[in-house]
Amino acid sequence: MSLDVALAEARAKSAYESGRRGLASYVALPLLALGVLGACLGTRPVYALLVGALITALAWVSIWRGRVAGRAVLPGVLAGLIPLSLAYAAQSYGHVCTGSACYGLCVPACTTGGVIAGLVIARLGRNVASPFRFWGLAALLAGLEGSLGCSCVGFGGVLGLGIGLAVTFFPAWILVARKHA
Repeated sequence: MSLDVALAEARAKSAYESGRRGLASYVALPLLALGVLGACLGTRPVYALLVGALITALAWVSIWRGRVAGRAVLPGVLAGLIPLSLAYAAQSYGHVCTGSACYGLCVPACTTGGVIAGLVIARLGRNVASPFRFWGLAALLAGLEGSLGCSCVGFGGVLGLGIGLAVTFFPAWILVARKHA
C-alpha cells in the first residue's frame, strides 16, 4: 500500500469519526435542558442536574456508537416525556380528596406513565435487529427522564415508574422469544 493511500484512508476515517461525534453532540447536548427543567420545576435541583447530565452522556455515547444503541435514543427520550409530564401534572394538581380521605396522585401518575412509556418502547422495538438491547437502552433513558418528575415523592415514585416500565416488557419479551425460537 502506498503512503498516499494510507494517508487518504486515515483522513477519511478521521473525517468520518468527526462527523459521528458532531452528530452525537448535535442530538445529545439539547438533552441537558431536561436537567435544567427538572432543576427549575422539581424539588431536588442537584439530582435533576446530575440525571440530566447522565441522560446527555448516555445519549451521546449511544448515538456515537450507532446501530441499535443509536436507534434507541429518540424513542427512549420521547417515551420518557410521558411519565415526566404526567408526574409534573400530578404535582401541579396536588391531591384528590373525597369525603373520607385524600390521595396523592404522584405514584399512580408515575406508574401509569411508566406503563405507557414501556408499551411505546416495546412496540417500537419489536422489529429491530436486537430488541432486547433496544428495549434496555430506551427504557433506561425513559426511566432516567421520568425520574426527574417521579422523584416528587421520593423512592416510591421512581419505583412506580420502574415497575410500570418492567411490567410491559415481560409480554413483549415472551412474544419475541417465541418468534426467535
